[in-house]
Amino acid sequence: MKLKHYFVLIAMCGLAAASIGVTVNTAGVFYTPIAEDLAVGRGSIAMMITITSLVAAVVAIFVPKMLKESTLKVIIITATALLAGSTFLISRCTSLWQIYVISVFRGVGDGLISFVLITMIINYWFYANRGLFTSLVMAFSGVPGVLLSPVFTGIINSSGWRTGFVWVAIATLICCVPAILLPFSIQPSSAGIKPYGYDAFMKERENGRTVVIDDRPKPFNFFNPKFMLAIVVAICTSVVAAVPSHLPGYAVSIGKAASVGAMMLSVAMAFNILSKLAFGVLNDRIGSYKSVLVMSAVNMLGCLILLFVPIDFALYVGSGFYAVTFAISAVGVAMISGYLFGMEYYAAAYPVLSFVGGAANAVGGALVGSLYDATGSYTINFWLALGCQAVLLLALSAAVAIRKKERHSGIEEN
Repeated sequence: MKLKHYFVLIAMCGLAAASIGVTVNTAGVFYTPIAEDLAVGRGSIAMMITITSLVAAVVAIFVPKMLKESTLKVIIITATALLAGSTFLISRCTSLWQIYVISVFRGVGDGLISFVLITMIINYWFYANRGLFTSLVMAFSGVPGVLLSPVFTGIINSSGWRTGFVWVAIATLICCVPAILLPFSIQPSSAGIKPYGYDAFMKERENGRTVVIDDRPKPFNFFNPKFMLAIVVAICTSVVAAVPSHLPGYAVSIGKAASVGAMMLSVAMAFNILSKLAFGVLNDRIGSYKSVLVMSAVNMLGCLILLFVPIDFALYVGSGFYAVTFAISAVGVAMISGYLFGMEYYAAAYPVLSFVGGAANAVGGALVGSLYDATGSYTINFWLALGCQAVLLLALSAAVAIRKKERHSGIEEN
């Protein structure tokens, strides 16, 4: 690889860490202290992430239209200012409605630099081992959860949640700095170089075994059965992925110390990273479909452990196993989009799937907190996750069966 390939990887890793890692994956440690300070339910506090995620999902739909060489840095700088600035302002809030309003601006910044922008640029710059490089970048969305969740918990315990949010803003800014300062472009051709693995990719294309990414607009049927099933997959995996941020609250609800909950979240974020890397390796070896099957099975095992083995060590293991759901929601949906629709339709299919998934995650995050407020227990959420995984596997298997039938008959219904 050339130096600019590394620049792209570093920049995209930073954006993944900022948009998901710091913004979403460390939020769980703030729910209880903010709720207690403002005398509201945890579900009401979790709604701030729901709003952020929902707005981000809407904004991300428009990123492919906005993304040009002349606007790339403007988008990143604007997003950084919105994301870090609004996070700081939340630390000054004294009422719930203020947090909700500011969360809208936080969502705009988040949506501009989240998975749609990241995966589009990765797809342009890396033709070989795309699964590995995508998973490597997405893995950095889990790094802040591992490193910063215990740090933020300590800050909250010593100085309060407001000071903690100031440090969240600082961490967000630091993560975005590489993408602002490093020189890179959307297309490697703009920098006068080829995508990584270009020569091998072109040989595969000449042999009719792959297709090249094409910027030219092509008609895409958003109502074809494959896409409808892919939407079900995106919804289910995103709902399941909404649970881990509540692990600290779950630990407290079953009588564990706050430190146990913080460690559960840290373990979950560690497995977030490891599972995404593992998914990339599996994807390049056995394909995206089988990789999702493996990760779904591990997640379901984690659900069962969390439900039935309330021992500290088992809770750590269960949290880790459960967190492989992030590999499906972040890397799996992106890889499945390419597998089901081909890379020539990726820019049409994935932003919509990302929007649907983001909206489902936003609703799921609020649902988890609201179900706890209604029942006084998180148990129902783990049963909900098991049900979602079962539906996900059925929908994905049906979509893959349709895809294989189309390829066998030589017909592509996109």
